[in-house]
This record gives sequence, C-alpha cells and structure tokens, in this order.
Amino acid sequence: MKFYIETYGCTANMGNSQDLARALQEMGHVPTSLDEADAVIVNTCAVTEKTERKVLRRLSLLQGERLIVAGCLSVAIPKSISHINCRERLGLLNQSSAAVISEVFNESRSHSQEVRFQDDLRHSPALATGDGLCGIVNVAEGCNGCCSYCIVAKARGRLKSCKVEDVALDVENLVGLGVAEVQVTAQDTAAYGSDIGTNLGQLLERLAAVPGDFMLRVGMMNPNSALLIKDQLLRAYQSPKIYRFLHIPVQSGSDRILRSMGRRYTAADFLRVVSAFRSAHPQITIITDVIVGFPGETEGDFQETLDLVKRLQPDKVNITRFSARPGTPAARLYDMPDRFKKDRSREITRLWLEIAAQRNQRYEGKIMTATVTERGRNGTMKARAENYLGIVVKGRPKPGSIIQVRVTGCNPFYVSGHLVTG
Repeated sequence: MKFYIETYGCTANMGNSQDLARALQEMGHVPTSLDEADAVIVNTCAVTEKTERKVLRRLSLLQGERLIVAGCLSVAIPKSISHINCRERLGLLNQSSAAVISEVFNESRSHSQEVRFQDDLRHSPALATGDGLCGIVNVAEGCNGCCSYCIVAKARGRLKSCKVEDVALDVENLVGLGVAEVQVTAQDTAAYGSDIGTNLGQLLERLAAVPGDFMLRVGMMNPNSALLIKDQLLRAYQSPKIYRFLHIPVQSGSDRILRSMGRRYTAADFLRVVSAFRSAHPQITIITDVIVGFPGETEGDFQETLDLVKRLQPDKVNITRFSARPGTPAARLYDMPDRFKKDRSREITRLWLEIAAQRNQRYEGKIMTATVTERGRNGTMKARAENYLGIVVKGRPKPGSIIQVRVTGCNPFYVSGHLVTG
C-alpha cells in the first residue's frame, strides 16, 4: 500500500502522524505523494473554529474511497465530519492505527466501523522531519486542565504519561537515525509524569544523558505545571543539550479573565516562572500564547494583556482570536463581535513584532554557535542557536554540523549571516 499523511495542528499531532508513518513503513507500506497514494490519511485538529473550517474544506476536496479521517476533530466533534465521504474514521493516531489502516485497505474489515485507539502510549520513535534532522517524541497524551474554552481534554482525555525509559529509548533510536534535534512534546509538557510519580525535570536529565550529538527542544508548558517543578526544570536546563527555549502560554494579562478561562495561575505566577528562567539563562527565547476577545474581556482587560507583553518582552506571541468550541463552558458565554477581536489581534501583533525586531537587533555583528537543521532557499541553510534562535546561513554547511555564524541581518522572525571559518 502507498500512503500519504496530511497533518493539522500542534507538534503532538505531528508526532502522532510520524509515529504512524514509521509503523506503516515497518509493515512494508510506502510513503508517497497525494496523487499516487492508495490511502490518504488526514490527521485533523479541532482547537479553533478557523482551523476546523480549514480542515473541513480540505476534507471536502479529498473525500472518497482513499480517505481516512483521524485525529481530534473526529473524536471531539464527530458530527462535523458526518457528511464527509471517506473509507474510515479513526480516533487519535498511534502505532495501533497502522494495523487498522492496513486491514482496511486489505478489505478485511467493515468500512463503516469507527475505531478509536487512545490507550497505547508506547510508540516507535517518530520519523525525522526536514532533511532527517528533527524528530518528535510525544512523552504524554491528554491533559488534566479544566480550561473553559478548550476542547483538547475532550479529544485526548486525561493525562497519560509514557515511562521514562520508554521515552529515553525513543530518543536513542532517533539519535541513531542521525537526528540533530529531538522535540519533546505533549499537550502540557510540564505536566509530564505527575500521574506516574516522576516529573519533566527528571525526564530531561535522563534524556540529556543519552549519548550522541543532538539537542532537545522542550514543548509547551503551562505556567501552573511549570511552577510546581520550577527548581527541577532549572536544574535540567543546565545541560548543554537542552535549547534555552521556553514556550509558556499566558493567554491573558488579566487575572479576572484568567479565572474565567479556568487557567490555574495568575499573571504574577506566569511572570515568576519566566523571571526564574531568564535569571538562569539571560539569552533564553521566550514564546507565549494569547487569546484575544475572550467573552467578557473589556478594554481594561486587554490593556492588562498589552502591559504584560511589554513587561515580558517576548521573542514571539502566538495570537488566537477566541472562537467557541462545542460543549465547552465558554461556548455558553456571550461572544463579542469579531471586529473587536480583529482590532485587538492587530494591535498586539504590532506590539510583539516591534519587540521581536528590537530583540533580534542585539545579535547583529555577533558570532553565534548553531546547529544546522534543514535546507533553506536560494542556496542557504537553516540553523538553530543555543537559544533556538532561527539563523539563515549563506552557503551549504553540512546538515547536522555545529557551525559558527557571524550575524549580518535580522527581522522579527530570524537572523541571517555567514559562516565563520578558520
């Protein structure tokens, strides 16, 4: 069987798809292009209404006897895909899904049966991305949060962490495949291990001890979870194998809105975590997430978010305009007109782009150590500095190599430069 996988949503979804691709290949099936595929597998996302609409448009174009619909949309909002003509509807993808797909296309199962596999948390390491230099390891599935706007818990269930040694084996296998970067991810990476008597700090120390030349990128961590294990995390981040990179969503600078969102921290708690990491690693890259236009958000609440962003000085802000998700508590609240959300989104975007541009200017003229991770355009390569700063390098240094780059230009998204030799 020739198969093609299309993935939407978070890094964890990408990891699920890569696990599936590896399992299918181990069974003798062959990855191919969309046009040549016997099986077209779409790993869906339901996080926002905008994403849902995008996925549904794509499914409408792909529908037919080749199509398998899987992922969060098929689990959390199954009615949304009821009109899609497809071969099979699956739940969350994992290694077990490969056997189901193989059987479906061997005509040994009923086409109408819906299957959900969510319990098998032992998985093969993900296929590497790019030029075979980046791999994803999902260390846990599900979330114990109670955010009033979020449909993830409905899609993925409660937290189920993988065993430390199983994760370490996955990382070892990826390193054996030649990856230069391993992305450790979950719905809330900092919550890892709280259900099995360990924590993310201990896991990272174990992974950093894996032999080989590679870097670890830690996935998104909710502030309340990170605060509980702050000291262990800071100790783990001392390893030179862990990128000085922190993705920590604040969602709002207003404590009133945070309470309405069901977030289990205050703006001060968020800043406390960031401050601790910045004190230990002054050059750390900070990425945060913000939801604008949450029901009940006033101009004063939004101003508190702007003020927090100014104080935070982040390297990037992922901005989402609130959209009600079916069955969530926030869906019952009054949803403000979209024009207000758009205006607030534009304002906060202008702010963080200005901050990011100024922050990246500090690197101009400096020589930075970086790991080459993928090919760029027009005869360039892409690399990552020790703080995960993206660097576009002129020339063709060897993929996976550690290089010295003199920074000659920058913008809000990355810096650029040339190799320093000799």
